[in-house]
Amino acid sequence: MSRASSLFQLWQTPPNRLLFKSSNFYKGIYVVPGAKIYRPLCSCKSIQTTSYQVVNGSYVPTTQAKQEIKPTELAVPLRTYLEKFPKKRSLHPYERSLIELTLGDGNYEEVLGRVDALRKKVVSVGKEHASLCAKSLSKREAEERLSEGMKKIEEMFNREGKAVEDLLNIAKTLRSMPVVDLETPTLCLVGAPNVGKSSLVRVLSTGKPEICNYPFTTRGILMGHILSSYQNFQVTDTPGLLKRSDEDRNNLEKLTLAVLSHLPTAILYVHDLSGECGTSPSDQFVIYKEIKERFCDHLWLDVVSKSDLLKESPVTFITEDFDDNDLELAKYRKSGPDGAIRVSLKSEIGLNELKGRVHELLRLQMARIQAQDTKEENRQVLT
Repeated sequence: MSRASSLFQLWQTPPNRLLFKSSNFYKGIYVVPGAKIYRPLCSCKSIQTTSYQVVNGSYVPTTQAKQEIKPTELAVPLRTYLEKFPKKRSLHPYERSLIELTLGDGNYEEVLGRVDALRKKVVSVGKEHASLCAKSLSKREAEERLSEGMKKIEEMFNREGKAVEDLLNIAKTLRSMPVVDLETPTLCLVGAPNVGKSSLVRVLSTGKPEICNYPFTTRGILMGHILSSYQNFQVTDTPGLLKRSDEDRNNLEKLTLAVLSHLPTAILYVHDLSGECGTSPSDQFVIYKEIKERFCDHLWLDVVSKSDLLKESPVTFITEDFDDNDLELAKYRKSGPDGAIRVSLKSEIGLNELKGRVHELLRLQMARIQAQDTKEENRQVLT
């Protein structure tokens, strides 16, 4: 893709289909139910309404093939598009985490800064050569100086226009992410990789995540929805967690922790004691204890998946190192946590009970959010 092609693609990218529905993210460019809010991406009328063709490797208006594009017609849409991307500090904590973990820490601001620097250079060159044209003594001299200015801008885009391509890629990445309502009660499925979270999301909600038997099948946050008592709830399938410290976790695992930290979630923790997931029951126990302690204030429901594969004796991994005298671990390895629901998608064991408990859990989560909102409103009235 040429630099010019990237720029025109950027101008023509619809801005109302980006990532979040929150009030802060992409202000003025998303569609709110019942109200169409759309601001044109390019404020230059000639660029909005004119078709283009390639002349000497560059896009020029079909109806004005001999007329050069003015520098302001490059700078204005760049500025307008940049304004659609908010300052990261104004975002919800979950949105900030999602941007950092998906795009890389600092990459978002760095690309926006490069595009803005390019815009400023276009403006500077445009002003410089507009002044030279105004001082020209003949039409021919003015045309020559205009041509020199356009050549400088073209050279500038050849050198630094990758910033526009990078911004296009960021927009594409953000648009591909699921829309998360930051205030809707959310059921978050958590557990080690390949324990059956994705399969349960398909059973419990409208979500249709990919299901394969290898670690980190879930490569991002996958969304589904549940309708219960005329109320819509969200369901998220999150990347699996491994037994390791936060410093050693990859960005997929950190994304799971960001969901639990920043969204109004109830937790459906999934355990696989059959030995099929690749993470030993002992390691799953350690992960479970850590997450349970860290997010103890969340509403919680435990599920033991693949119960049709469970045997009388607990599965033992060669690499496992556990204490036979640890009665809590021994009990966990055999039947999971106290109160856990045993389910099997293959034999449909426990699925009806699970659905009923999930709906109850989400209604409790809704009541908790409403109570917190009321408390916050009362606090604001008092202050």
